[in-house]
Amino acid sequence: MSAPVYKVDGIGKRLKGLREKKGYKQSYVSELTGIGRSSIAAYEVELETPTYANLIKLALVLDASTDYLLGYEPEGYIDLSGIDEKQRKHIKELYNMFLSSARV
Repeated sequence: MSAPVYKVDGIGKRLKGLREKKGYKQSYVSELTGIGRSSIAAYEVELETPTYANLIKLALVLDASTDYLLGYEPEGYIDLSGIDEKQRKHIKELYNMFLSSARV
């Protein structure tokens, strides 16, 4: 008995958008992840859905969260790639301060 296959709507569009934003070709993503180029192409046109292991590899290479790739992050997602860890910490602190003040 094989494992069930789940269809994740929009994952292909998100993968392709992130890949193109970084200026990567499918072949380069294939080299970085070890995933076949034909599989990456199939993911982007949603003929196939990546395995959990491949989803994680793609997220790491494309500087995205798996939640974003799966469509679970809100539309207001902010790309923090290119920002160093100190700057990320400050952004997170500001975000938490904003949430705290909004709850009052």
